[in-house]
Amino acid sequence: MSEEAAAVEIFVVPGDIGATPDLRRVALTYWGRDSSAIGVCDLQAGSVEVLRAGRQAGLGVPALSPDGETIAFIAQPMDPKLAGLDLLYLAPTRGGDARRIGARAKYAAPSFSPDGGRILVFAGDKVLGPVQLVEIDLASGAERVVWSGAFEGAHKAVYDPTGSGYWVGGMGPAASLEEATMLNTSAYDRKYGSTRIFHIPREGEAPRPFAVNLGGRWALDGVANDQVVLGSLALETGSRAALMNRQGEARLLWRSPRSGELPDGWAVSADAKRVLTVRIHKDDAGNFLDRYDIVVFETGSGESGRILSKVLSSDLRATYHDLRLA
Repeated sequence: MSEEAAAVEIFVVPGDIGATPDLRRVALTYWGRDSSAIGVCDLQAGSVEVLRAGRQAGLGVPALSPDGETIAFIAQPMDPKLAGLDLLYLAPTRGGDARRIGARAKYAAPSFSPDGGRILVFAGDKVLGPVQLVEIDLASGAERVVWSGAFEGAHKAVYDPTGSGYWVGGMGPAASLEEATMLNTSAYDRKYGSTRIFHIPREGEAPRPFAVNLGGRWALDGVANDQVVLGSLALETGSRAALMNRQGEARLLWRSPRSGELPDGWAVSADAKRVLTVRIHKDDAGNFLDRYDIVVFETGSGESGRILSKVLSSDLRATYHDLRLA
């Protein structure tokens, strides 16, 4: 079922975005009074397709295929027998049935391969506990373990555009599932220090910490074709976002004196010349409002990069589609 609406009047979840390599389409996670949804915004058309399910479905962590026609996301199934699981689904971005892929109990942070034929995702056999990095072939459904150990606090995994491996964001990898089960996040923190971005060069090789010369705890938000990584950092004294090359040298894109002013979600274009960010509006008391804007700006102009486009939520024409989750 689909229905037209003049504007999107539901709350945006901070930091939960996915975008196409050309930054023309971006997916946002929403929460309403009685539903959860993912909105796929077409920035050229000024429209958004809102894919919604019951609130208990907990839709989140969207990823868009390179052509923007398919979306991968995590959700809790509507079947009471599967309650508590975090399952992986695919759906057309313009409305249609969702299809479950994978057979694990827990999935997190899916990402499409450059050709759109595979999904890179964290997967676990238990609702709680460490997760492995796996790759799922969308044609056959076959799952292959990329890293035989496990990751704690995993939040992002993307393909290296050069084909030489994978980029991972998380607290840290373990040598085995057994080691990960015994360690907690504080143990990983002591072991790996402030580094929060890792690179897996090839199959069978251990993840290598990615050195960041700005200090602090950086998160992985995206990777461009020329090995530039988009990372964000929140500190008690403020917030930053930056582009970093393979040597760990960073160029700041955004600086804020207070952590709450950091835009909620980032994506970088394939050529690293443009960055997209989603900014949720707040009132004077710091409470989130049901309004947001999507801003695309050049990366070559420093921290005050030139804005190329800006779309407000009230400007989007919305079409709502109901998702059926098996």
